[in-house]
Amino acid sequence: MKSVRHFLLGIILIAIASGILLVSDLGQRKTMAGAATAAVRKVAIVQHASQAALDEGVAGIIAGLAEKGFVDGRNIVIKRFNAENDLGTANAIAKQVSSGEFDLIVTSSTMSLQTVANANRQGKTKHVFGIVADPFSAGIGVTRENPAVHPKHITGLGSRMSVERALVQARELNPKLKSVGLVWNPAESNSQRFTEDARAACAKLGIKLFEGNAENSTSVADAANALVSRGAEAMLITGDVMVLVAADSVSAAARRGRIPVFSIIPPTVKRGSLFDLGANFYEVGKQTGELAGQVLAGADPGSIPVRDTVPEKLAINTTALAGLRDTWIIPPALIQKAALLIDAEGIHDRAAPPPISAANEKKFKIGLVYFAPEEGADLCIRGIFDGLKAAGIEEKRNLEVRRSHAQGEIANIPALLQNYDNQDVDVILTMTTPCLTGAAALVRNKPVVFTYVYDPIAAGAGKTRTDHLPRITGVGSFPPVEDTIKAMQQLVPGLKSVGTLYNSSEANSRKVVSVARELFKKAGIRLEEVTVTSSSEVLQAAQTLTHRNIQAMWVTGDNTALQGFDAVSKAAADAKLPLVINDPEFAERGALAAVGLGWYEAGIAAGKLVSRVLRGETPASLPFEEIAIRKLVVNDTVARKLGIGIPPEMAKAATHVTTATGKPK
Repeated sequence: MKSVRHFLLGIILIAIASGILLVSDLGQRKTMAGAATAAVRKVAIVQHASQAALDEGVAGIIAGLAEKGFVDGRNIVIKRFNAENDLGTANAIAKQVSSGEFDLIVTSSTMSLQTVANANRQGKTKHVFGIVADPFSAGIGVTRENPAVHPKHITGLGSRMSVERALVQARELNPKLKSVGLVWNPAESNSQRFTEDARAACAKLGIKLFEGNAENSTSVADAANALVSRGAEAMLITGDVMVLVAADSVSAAARRGRIPVFSIIPPTVKRGSLFDLGANFYEVGKQTGELAGQVLAGADPGSIPVRDTVPEKLAINTTALAGLRDTWIIPPALIQKAALLIDAEGIHDRAAPPPISAANEKKFKIGLVYFAPEEGADLCIRGIFDGLKAAGIEEKRNLEVRRSHAQGEIANIPALLQNYDNQDVDVILTMTTPCLTGAAALVRNKPVVFTYVYDPIAAGAGKTRTDHLPRITGVGSFPPVEDTIKAMQQLVPGLKSVGTLYNSSEANSRKVVSVARELFKKAGIRLEEVTVTSSSEVLQAAQTLTHRNIQAMWVTGDNTALQGFDAVSKAAADAKLPLVINDPEFAERGALAAVGLGWYEAGIAAGKLVSRVLRGETPASLPFEEIAIRKLVVNDTVARKLGIGIPPEMAKAATHVTTATGKPK
């Protein structure tokens, strides 16, 4: 009986204790339930390409979400994705964002709308779209006759700009306009719609429309040149994403034909068009973001009709009038009306998007690692921060930058990288190949973005531009070696021997010299090589080269050689040998000529990549980019000193520098 009483007593005590624990835990369980209810939600923002209108639209989306109380880093997490105009990448992104990881997908551009809608057919994730010309012809289940009927998980905004209004405006600026050229991609449904509008408008206005198809961005230039040759008196750019990405090619073809470009997509004026008459994409994006905020707050996307919104924006570039073969006149009243004006004094943005409130901004941190201070690196860094600023990220506002350089010594690089890898930086930004090589081998915790690099594959960052180390992405810029050899042959007729020096431990230099060997051999030129291991050896190596019966010296972008560049130019000057290089920034320090790259442009591209990684995109999803804008610089002082005449065609194409003292700096 005693054992039974003890057993019953134990049961009672356990029950009492359990009750006490349940009561005491009630408040905590309520708190946890409340936390789960207020869980931070994840939003994917997807765009098809890095293009100004889409970038402005995405900035507007983020501002619109904030307007509705949804701020990145506070109560939502935004991850941005960009297919960079590649359909395969777009489909992969669409599959990823539709897998159920996100609470909401917001797409910018017709191609992004289509790829995500196709991957998300089962409606696993809610989807809001914007910056779309004509969603009714996009094949996603929305009809023009009844825009309230659409897939229950999708809603959004269309923005079908008027091609006719742009053509009427062009005719007002040039009443004699009789023909217009249009390059377009038949694979884009939005472009097809705009082309149909252009055909109808041109027929109404008595303007002949010349059309050229382009299946990829590289074929845009050929199509544009063909239209100019056929007699187009102006070039029209519509909402074709692929053509907009290659708008510089259209502008270049038009300049050669001395005709203007006009578009319905602001701010194409920044890339050479005479005027743009279309939508304010920041405002369209903001309205899209506000709609997305409504859905996040609980609104049913299936109950929200799809509607059109086209807040108009006029942009004018008066500098594009120079050199036109026909008379185009922009009235002062129209200039006053322009929201964006480019003239001889610069860019005047009268409708610039307001800055995001500092209180609502997430603060980003970057660790910048580079080889050593020098002119090319400084120019690239300026481009990086201009690219970041264009993406809404800048120092003293929402960005902290920690800078370190290796003082020109490769041995110092590992410690710098490992230091940042263990700090609280969001991204490590590397410049130069030795720094990228070190990051590929050592960085384990942080994402890496690179630039100021010739060949990231040779540096060990990946196998191809798309198959690369998952933590790394960036911008490569391979030098124009073949153009360099041709320039040397122009400057030194009968050229048979050239000397070069480089650090054989730098992967960039090994790759460029290996390419150059074959090209020099093909051109019938002997290439003499001397290697160095540090900048202290550069003078002796350069002097050694001058005694090897060479007719010219060539130095590619070897970091060690550039650190000792004054020694190279001195050795060349003492031996009365022309020195040709691949770094235009060094031309005034004693080189005869430089056939190189636009490091500022490479920096801008890298800055945009950094902004995307900072805002949530993974480097693994971002293909390596190749930015190689050819630049030719000649040093007139060195040419006179050597008695070398610059060929007329080279002189016309080059930027000229003159050393004030007539001596290498």
